[in-house]
This record gives sequence, C-alpha cells and structure tokens, in this order.
Amino acid sequence: MVIVTVFSTLALSYLITDEITIVSEDIAKRNFMEKYDDVYQELTRLENFLTRIETIVNRSNSVNDLQQNFNTWISFQPKQLDSLISWQKVSFTQYTDSQASIETLQDTVLSSKNKNKSLAVVKKQSVIVPTSTGYVWRNKLAVVTATKDSLFLGYDIALKDLQRYFANVDSKSINYAYVFNKDGLVLLHPDENLLGKSVFTFSSISPKDTIELTVNNQVPSIVKSEYLQLDVIRYLQPLQLKETSWYIAVSSPKNISEENVTKIRQYTFLIYGISTILLLFVFYFFNERVKKQYKEKERLLKEKNNLIVQNQIAEKESSFLQLQQLKEQINPHFLFNALNSLYMLIDVNKEKSKTFALKLSKLYRYFITPPANNITLVKNELELLNEYIYLQQTRFGKSLEVTILGNVNVVEHKYIPFLALQTLVENAIKHNAATKVKPLLITVHLAEDGIKVVNNYQPIATPQKSNHFGIDYLKNIYAYYNVNNFTNYQKNSQYICHLPYIIIK
Repeated sequence: MVIVTVFSTLALSYLITDEITIVSEDIAKRNFMEKYDDVYQELTRLENFLTRIETIVNRSNSVNDLQQNFNTWISFQPKQLDSLISWQKVSFTQYTDSQASIETLQDTVLSSKNKNKSLAVVKKQSVIVPTSTGYVWRNKLAVVTATKDSLFLGYDIALKDLQRYFANVDSKSINYAYVFNKDGLVLLHPDENLLGKSVFTFSSISPKDTIELTVNNQVPSIVKSEYLQLDVIRYLQPLQLKETSWYIAVSSPKNISEENVTKIRQYTFLIYGISTILLLFVFYFFNERVKKQYKEKERLLKEKNNLIVQNQIAEKESSFLQLQQLKEQINPHFLFNALNSLYMLIDVNKEKSKTFALKLSKLYRYFITPPANNITLVKNELELLNEYIYLQQTRFGKSLEVTILGNVNVVEHKYIPFLALQTLVENAIKHNAATKVKPLLITVHLAEDGIKVVNNYQPIATPQKSNHFGIDYLKNIYAYYNVNNFTNYQKNSQYICHLPYIIIK
C-alpha cells in the first residue's frame, strides 16, 4: 500500500503542472466571458442615455419644452450617476474644447421624415475629447429647429471616473480589461495614465490583430502584460454597441508560479503520507460512523419535513392576513370616495344614483366574501372590475379610461388571486395623475399565458405614502402556489403588471 501510494504521488505531482495549465486556461475563458458581459452591459446602459435623449427631442414641441423635458428627465436619474455623468444641457452653440475631438465613430447624419416638425435630430455623435483635466467620452445630439437654428445637448463621462466606476463594479476580479476603438484609442483601462492613449503604442496588440476579428473568434494568446508585468492569457474580441464599435481585451494570469507548483508537490507527499496512516483507522470506525450518520439523517429528514409543513402553513396564514390588511386599507378609502360621489350624484341624476348605489352594494358584497385559498375565476374578477370601473368613472369622468382587450373565452376556467385586477387598477388611480388633458389610460389584456395590466406612467406631484400591501399580497399568493413569473415594472412611459394564471390540480 505504501509503495503504491508513493508511486501514485510521484505520478500525480507531474500531472499537477499540466492540470494547472488547463484549469488556468479554463478559468481565464470563464473570466473573459463574465468580464465581457459586465463591460458590455454597463457600456450599453451608459450609451443608451443618448437614445433616451433623442426620444425626449422627438416628444418636444419647442426649445423651451425640450429644455424643461430634458431637465425633468435628468432629475429622475439615480443620484449615484451624478459623480459619473456630466449633462450638457440645451445650447445654441456647440460646446468645443481647445483641442480637436478624437472620433470613436463617424458622425451619424439623420434625415427628418417630417419636414414641418418643430425639432428634428439631424446628427448623433460619440467622441473621446481631450480636455485640460483629462479625456472625456462625449455623447451628443445636434438638433435643428423649425427656424433652421441648431442646438446641441447630451452628456460627458470623464474617462477617469468611468475607470473608477468599473473598478467598483468588479473590484474582486483577478483579471483586467481594457476597451479601445479601431484606431487604438483607449476608453477603459485600469491604468489611468493610459486612458485616451493608443493601445498600439504600449501593448503587443497591433492594428492587424483587429482585422477580420469576429465575435465568436475567441482564440487566446499568451503575452507579457504591460500592466501586471507577467505572462497572461489574453482574449481579444469586438465589442459592438448600438452607436459605437469597440474592441475589448481581457487578460488573466497565465498560471501559478513554479514555486507554488513545487509547494503543491510537497504538500501532496505530506497528504499521502498522512492518509496512509489514517487509512488503518478508517475501517475500524467506519461501521459505527455509518450507523450514526444514518440515524442523524433520519432525524434531520423528519425535522426538514416538519419545517416544510410549518412553512407552508405560515405562508398561507401570511397571505390571508395580507388579504385582510388589503381589504381594511381599500374599503374605508374607497368607500369614502364612493359615498362622496353618490352624494353629489343624487341631486343630479336620481336614476344613475340608484344604479351607483346598487353597484356599490354588489361590490362590497364581493369584498366581504373571499373565496377559499384566495383565488377565484377570472370571469368573477372581470365582473367585479366592471362594477368598480363604473363607480370610478362616475367620479373621474373622461379623466379615466379603462379598456379590456382580448377574447373572454380565452380565460374560461382560469384562476387568478382574489381582488387582483381591482388592486392593480386602484394602484394605478392612486399613484398617477388623471386629468381631461392627460387622462389616465388603463388597459387590461387577456391572453393565453396571463393577464397584462398596463397604464401610462404619469406620477402625481405629491406621491401618497404606500405600504405596498396590494403588490406584496399578490407576490405571496403566487409564491404560495409556486408561480414565479408574476412581474411588475416601469418601462419607458408605462407601468406594466403581468398576472399569470394559477393552475388548480
């Protein structure tokens, strides 16, 4: 046994070196893909602000309107961007630096489809600009007014701030990346002194290395790192964004040093020597240990099953409790507004006031008789929603428009949480402004995979404090039934909620 162990250890010590190389290359490839995805997502997110600004221009009818819309949009951006992005607001003279701009792409010249449009984007530009304080990445739009005046707006990102931003995003990575354009100008590099410089002057990369380079051409090369001063495995690949084209190089340490390999061999001999001695004791304690483990496993399994049952009971109780809280929150608030509307309606239209009172009574009868397990048929929720819409439109008039789209037969025998549709419509009314000039538009889409509730996002000037009872209640109900594709999010100028169906077995 000892002889076999010694020879096995010798063979293993030689295999370790080759295995370390393979593992290092595999780790380098995985690190490259992770780094590539991180850089691509972050640069795309920063570049997309130019597209959003273009949307603001297209929605503006005058220069003052554009200035106001642009400033309003900026005010809604996360505060953490303040230290990264410098917004260049609307100006009639193009902001220029004392030095010439270094192009990262050719200017994109656009043609306006509507010649009578008040404002039209005629040019988009993304450039690296050397300034007195360092290089900046400038993204800007050139806009022409109806009177043929030109104005400019966009944003600057200092390359040093961009480098620090990526350092914070990926502070624990063992590899590093730098991004440059077809001319070699560096947008991103861990060494701040190399930002804006030509990568062809300080690294082993040459212009011919980028020729015919494709996204799927992931061929690594082993080079001397100018930054780490050691051999690295480098991947070079195009980085194609929407507005600009870049190249990304990701470098990872090639392998463990020879000293560490020697140490690993020494530790291997020691481990096998100790394991030979311990092997004599393994068989003696094996049977007793197996018996103890088997008994312990049985005990843990029973405890686990008990915890699962208790957790399911707790989740169900939590869902019912949140439903009760939701009803206690909705009922007084809604009842106050409904009775106020009924009071105003009695003197104006007695017949309509009778109908209003009848629908209010029917609605509250539905509120106080929840179904078992907090789920109900979609057709019941649609009937409730129609009654609720009638009461709310009596209050809001043309300021509120609710539309139900889709084939009702599609939702036959489909289940959703109790009060789901009414909760989402009420949330939209509660948190958004509704006027005749800008009515609140709510659309309920009936589809095969679920119901989508969409409203135009126009938050009220003084938002009401929200405890999120409604959304939390829906999340808990879906979690209880192991349905994990309930979503609610804001996209552009809309707020969207997706209600998947609950399958009853």
